Amino acid sequence: MRRVEQIMNTDLGSYLRQMRERVRPEQMGLRTSNSRRVPGLRREEVAALAGVSQTYYTRLEQSRTAQASPQVLLSIARALDLSSDEQDYLLKIGTAVQNPQRQTRDDDQLSYSTRMLMSSLGSVAAAVLNYRCDILAWNPLYHQLFAPHLEFGVPQDAERRPNVIKMNFLDENVRALYADWPAESESNVTYLRFISGNHRHDPRLAELIGELTIQDEEFAALWCRQRVANCIEGTKLFDHPVVGELELMYQSAGLQDGNILKLYHAEPDSPHEAALQLLTVDLNSVHRR
Repeated sequence: MRRVEQIMNTDLGSYLRQMRERVRPEQMGLRTSNSRRVPGLRREEVAALAGVSQTYYTRLEQSRTAQASPQVLLSIARALDLSSDEQDYLLKIGTAVQNPQRQTRDDDQLSYSTRMLMSSLGSVAAAVLNYRCDILAWNPLYHQLFAPHLEFGVPQDAERRPNVIKMNFLDENVRALYADWPAESESNVTYLRFISGNHRHDPRLAELIGELTIQDEEFAALWCRQRVANCIEGTKLFDHPVVGELELMYQSAGLQDGNILKLYHAEPDSPHEAALQLLTVDLNSVHRR
């Protein structure tokens, strides 16, 4: 039990410090002066805004208290002007995990219905990911869009299975696809931080984060900022080597087998849909040769 509390204390304390330093006093209606020596709010200001004692808040931030009640954490979230995703993350890292062992899934299996769904998606780029963003399956169009330099069957090999975030940061072929890499890199890291709140004791997830932190300085810097967002839908602009500019909408959906379905599609009757269809034509010509 002591080991679990120690991990959770560290997460909670560092996150509260980052969020406190981000908030400008004037945002919360507080007066400022030139004598202020710390960025953002002072601890006593957060405590007052949240309606808790300064001593208690300081213990949380200094990782000397293992957890807090949801009510207290929600009050602190309001005091720090957290977004809904940031508030969810604070609740996850600031409350006790009832059974850490139940959080970790190592089977990475696809249900029969998920496999049938994947085979039926032709004009949509689709992949099935686990919560670590390992690719468990992709359809031909997703493979052609993101990683034609890899073997199509590589997701079936647990030892070589691609990971979306790892490819984005460490594979130059994939990284070069994104027309707005700064936005993509931040989106990747904020999402990984968000899901890590649900799986704080997963060694494989910790290994992934550690590897990315060591191998990519940009990832390490973004990870230290502790920004959080659940990026499940939006639009991305690609610069694809085969079809050029390609603006695609993406969505994520939870599946019954516990995995995540990731879909990329173009707006109907748009130039981007035509470009995606050209990619499909190129894919078919490759298969005929």
